[in-house]
Formats: sequence, structure tokens, C-alpha cells
Amino acid sequence: MRIIITSLTLLLFVFSLQAQDNKSNREAFLKQKQQEKQQYMDSLRQNFDEYRRRANEEYAQFMRQRWEEFQAMKGEPTPDIPGPPKPFKREDETPIPGLPMKLGKVTPKPTPIEPLKRPEAPVIPNVPTMPTFVFSYYGTPLTVHLDNSLKIKLDGISENAVADAWIQLVSETSEVLLEDCLSLRDELSLGDWAYHCLLRKLAEQYLGKNTNEAVVMETFMLAQSGYMVRIARKDNRLVLLMPFDGVVYEMSYLHIDGNRYVILDQERGGSLRVFNHSFADNERVFSLRMAETPKLAMRASTPRSFTSQRYSDLSVTLSTNQNLMDFYNDYPHCDCAYYSWAGLSGEVKAKLYPMLRKGIEGKSQIEAANRIINFVQTAFDYMTDGDQFGYERSFFADESFFYPHNDCEDRAILFSILVQELLGLDVVLLHYPRHMATAVNFTEEVNGSYFNMDGKKWFVSDPTYIGANVGECMPQFRNTSPEVHKL
Repeated sequence: MRIIITSLTLLLFVFSLQAQDNKSNREAFLKQKQQEKQQYMDSLRQNFDEYRRRANEEYAQFMRQRWEEFQAMKGEPTPDIPGPPKPFKREDETPIPGLPMKLGKVTPKPTPIEPLKRPEAPVIPNVPTMPTFVFSYYGTPLTVHLDNSLKIKLDGISENAVADAWIQLVSETSEVLLEDCLSLRDELSLGDWAYHCLLRKLAEQYLGKNTNEAVVMETFMLAQSGYMVRIARKDNRLVLLMPFDGVVYEMSYLHIDGNRYVILDQERGGSLRVFNHSFADNERVFSLRMAETPKLAMRASTPRSFTSQRYSDLSVTLSTNQNLMDFYNDYPHCDCAYYSWAGLSGEVKAKLYPMLRKGIEGKSQIEAANRIINFVQTAFDYMTDGDQFGYERSFFADESFFYPHNDCEDRAILFSILVQELLGLDVVLLHYPRHMATAVNFTEEVNGSYFNMDGKKWFVSDPTYIGANVGECMPQFRNTSPEVHKL
């Protein structure tokens, strides 16, 4: 028995030694593989950094050549939709006969531009130890890795001075900063304009507001991010030039190689010297369309109450995000369709939609649409842009809940969003002389003014015709052919 026990003890000891040896071998194997992986990643990173460095050096060499001269064009005025001084009221209950309508110009829905993908680059396994820089983005504190190595200082704004500053920005610091900024773009759901604003605020808070150095840094970061961007000079100032997928109103621009580049400094008109050279082959213009509202820190505005005059159960009290209002106030003036495509913020939806869904629950399309349109007609105080602001502007939907008044195009934008998202119906904007309304493609029978388009029947629905139901057109526009803006 003792012999058996002794033998088993020896076997267990041998097995233990073998297990320990196997564990050591496995740990050594894994360590070797990790080292090989790290070496491979370092090699990829080095090759990529070398490629990026060469691309920027070649770009800077072109930058040293004499810049081309272009003449600035005056920006187009914002389309005049002043609206009536007061909203038109439906005075009685007499049925309004439905009439077929003729259409004017039809503006098609543009092909959506896919979100810009990140520039291809190996993943950085570990962010290098680097100081952080905190900056404010519309009331939202943001942090990036950034040291003092990018504190460029221009010696004038000659071709060589700008090229020297550009080369100084090419470093591991800017690579890490770029990754941080692209990550923030994704985390905050920033569209192209919003991303430009992020880089602008970062550059200005790092290098100084309204400085030539900040313009160079933002241009550099946008180019590395894959956007089509140009830099120009006028007098003693550098300016940023950006092309868009739609018309930007009121802002001067340059025609360059078939593209309209907006000048992001409205004091710089006349003749400008432009560095007209592409950084990459697949540059993309800036899209004015927002897939989502930016995710900004909440700074609640004073709560306001909104109640339908006809349907008292359609009533809500809510606040908007003052930070988002500040962002919208900086947005370039563009066609009304872009404001509708932006939708409502999550904060406003969280308060507004449960109330509206409860109010239209169990109702037919027509009944539900009539309740929604009366809410938009009567829950807001009306005033033209000229009286409220002194100039023409359109509202993103959240802004109707923030400013004291709205007008016809603001109501049309808001109503179009509510009908699409709550009823799932297609809507278009109708542009009359001095007025804007909507038309809805109902799948139920409606007695009202309509037109045929794309094999469908569209019924006029006017959020500024107070007391009117869907299908009822203002008397003064019953014989007018409106322009149609598809959404």
C-alpha cells in the first residue's frame, strides 16, 4: 500500500511539474505573440505616419507656389417668405369644396450624402501619455489630448509662412488629436457643419479667436478628416472656404472648378488669393443635412406651455436646450427642406410625443391629422420674421418652442415632422408667393384641394390657416400653382 501511495505521489509531482512547465511555455508563447502583434501594429503605424507625412509635405510644397486670384460673388438673399401680417382665420363651418390644383416647379429630394467615414488608419493601441486640453463646445465641455507642440505662430500670411505652419502641424500630436476629434464627432452625432464648428472652437480656444493661426489649424484638421476645403487670404487675414451640397444664403462665395466655396468671413469680399489644391482624391463637400441633432449638454430654457384651442387635451409644458438654440442660431441659412430633415431633439420629443400620441390614439388618419394641425395652428403666437428679427430666417423645429413667435414656414416645417413621425405619412412643403404650407399623401379618402404627383394624391394642409382642417386651402391661394419641395 505504501508503495502505491508513494508512486501516486511521485506521479502527481511529475504532472505538477509538467503543468507548470506547460503554463510557462504558454505564457512565453502568448508574450511572444503579443510582442509580434505590437511590432506589426508599430510597423503599420510607422508606415501610415510616413505616408501621411509625405502627403502633407507634398501638399505644403504646392502651398508655397503663388496662390490663384478669385473674385468673390455676393451671397444670394434668403428666399422671401414674409408671410401675411396676421394668420388667415377660417371664419365659418361652411364646407370648402375640394378642387384639383396645378403645380409649379418641383424641387426633388436630394440624394442623401452618406456620413463621412474616418480616414483609413491603423488603430492606435494606446494613446500616448500626453496632456489634455479642455474646451467649450456650445456649453458642452470637451477634452482632447493636446500639448503645446501645435502652438503655431505665423510670420505673416505669405505662401511660405502658411506652408511652414502646416508642416509644424504634422506630428504624432496632431494624429492623436485627430482621432479624438473624430471620436467626438461620432459620440455627439455631429453633422458636417457641427463638426466644422467643433474644430473651429477648438482651434480658437487653443490659438486665439479670430487669429490666422486658428484658421490654418482648422483647415489642416478638416483636410485630414477628408473634407474638401480651401484656404485663402485677403489683406492681412486668412479665411476658410467650404463647399456645400446646397445653397447657403447671405454668404459670399467663390466659383472654383465647378464648386461654390462659401467664404466663412463675411468681411472678406472682393478679390481673394486662394490656395486651390486638393489634399486627397476623395474629398467630400459639406452636407447641410443633419441626420440627428447634436448631443449637447442640457441648459434648460424657461418652460413654456402650448395648448390647442380646439382640443384642450393637446397641451404640453416643456423646455428647450439653450445650448442647441445657440448652435441653431449659428447655422447657415439654407432651403427650408433642410430644417424639416433635421427633425426634433430628443429632449422635446420626450415631452411632446407622449402627449400627442395619447391625443390621436384610436383616431383615423384624418382625425389625427386634424388634431395635430390645430395644435400647430393655435398653440403658437404668430409673427413674421421681419417683425420678430428684422430679417428672414427659418426655424429648426425646436426653435418654435423657444422663441415667442413663429410664422408660416416654421409651422409648415414643424407640422411636416409631426405628420411623418407620428402618422407615418409622406409630406411635401408648398411654397406660394409670400406663404408656405404643406401637402400630405393620405391613404384614406379626403374631401379637399389636392394635386397628383408621382402617382399619388396630395392634399393641401395649411398650419397657418387657423381653424382649417386638412384639405382646406386658403381662399387667396386656391387658384395658385405652388412650388413643391419634396422631403
